[in-house]
Amino acid sequence: MRVARCIRRAAHVCLPALACLQVLAVAGDPELVPTIVAMLADADPEVRAIALDRVRYGAKGEAATSQFAGVIAKLTAAQQASLVRALADRGDRAAVPAIAALLPAAAEADVRVAAIRAVGSLGSAGETALLIRSLAAGEPERSAARRALTILRGEEATKQIIAAAKSGESGLRPVLIDILADRRARSALPDLVALAVDADAGARQAAMRALGKLAGPEQIDGLVKGLLAAPPGDERAAAERAVVAVCTQNPGREKAAEAFLARFEASPEADREALLPTLGRVGGPGALAIIDRLVADADAAKRQFGLKALTRWPDATVADRILGLLGDSQDPAERDMLLAALIRIAPLPDNKLNDQQKLELLQKTMGLCQKNEDRARVLERANAIRTIETFRFVVPYLDDPALSEPACRSVVELAHHQKLRDSSKDEFVKALDKVIATTKNSELVERANRYKEGKTWERKKG
Repeated sequence: MRVARCIRRAAHVCLPALACLQVLAVAGDPELVPTIVAMLADADPEVRAIALDRVRYGAKGEAATSQFAGVIAKLTAAQQASLVRALADRGDRAAVPAIAALLPAAAEADVRVAAIRAVGSLGSAGETALLIRSLAAGEPERSAARRALTILRGEEATKQIIAAAKSGESGLRPVLIDILADRRARSALPDLVALAVDADAGARQAAMRALGKLAGPEQIDGLVKGLLAAPPGDERAAAERAVVAVCTQNPGREKAAEAFLARFEASPEADREALLPTLGRVGGPGALAIIDRLVADADAAKRQFGLKALTRWPDATVADRILGLLGDSQDPAERDMLLAALIRIAPLPDNKLNDQQKLELLQKTMGLCQKNEDRARVLERANAIRTIETFRFVVPYLDDPALSEPACRSVVELAHHQKLRDSSKDEFVKALDKVIATTKNSELVERANRYKEGKTWERKKG
């Protein structure tokens, strides 16, 4: 008791003497726990700061944690939030009951948010329902609860989230499904497959998003069912993206692509037509063979299906095919579709071409353009090929009144890359001066001036 009395006396007489508390608390003197507890409510913020530091890093053990947590209800709201954060940093689950009790009782949002975050980092399955209820609150509690459920430990917690996603409140189901994806909960895959054809559109779309992140070859059949269940439009497009991600990005993607091709070939004609655009985006030799047959078919409708799939190809390996078709086609709509595909694939970062080949394809595409709107799209896509040759290809269009604006945008985007800009500084300064004199876009003018001066520029958010 004498040690504790000395510390309390030092705390109120000479503030620097509080360093003594740190030294003694590290030494583990059991008398210090009630002293730290008392100091948590001290009027002096520096005294409280030292006490919070000891909560985080000193006086080890569950008994001390319970004493620290036991004082929460006696503190002001600001003090409660600070103590809860310190207990979360301490990492002892013994604090969870006292912290969880704040959620229905605390009037201050800051306290509730701190409690939600602490429960997420310290808690387990026993707190799942409490955190799910917090998802229905307004911000910032809702975001804190989502993060807390994402990091909440234990497979039992995952099971409870799955159960709520399957049969919980309609408005929360998509959020809970997204949380399962964020948890990388592969144990949820069978349930996600079932949810992909759910009657609730929000749950259905969230399930397809989650499958796009987590699924592998074994889930292809369920993904296809989800894609076919999605109505045409934005939902169908998002479902296609999920299938493509599984077949081109996820672990096991090669087998997933093979499974999708087999599922496509085994499908009835109506389903094949719906799946064909996705087949084109997945790509691969098997898909190309199917598409080639369709494009060569005498049936105009089948040819159109084949062309649509071909123009969705994920890389430039079909460029020669598209160029050949474009040269032969007399149909304006077909030509527009093929030209748009060339403009899209030429500068793709993973399109199997080197930078020079990309630029050559883009230049060849520019030569095929008959409308300024297509030429403008070529110029806007060009800045994805970050070479001095691309810059020199774009610069002459600064003098074309019909194309100067897209040319200005590409010149400025290329100038954004300092190494490229510095490699031919005089050329860039001259072009940026022309941009400043030509463009009507104030942001481009600002960027051009900054790049001329060797400064950086950060894209405005929102």
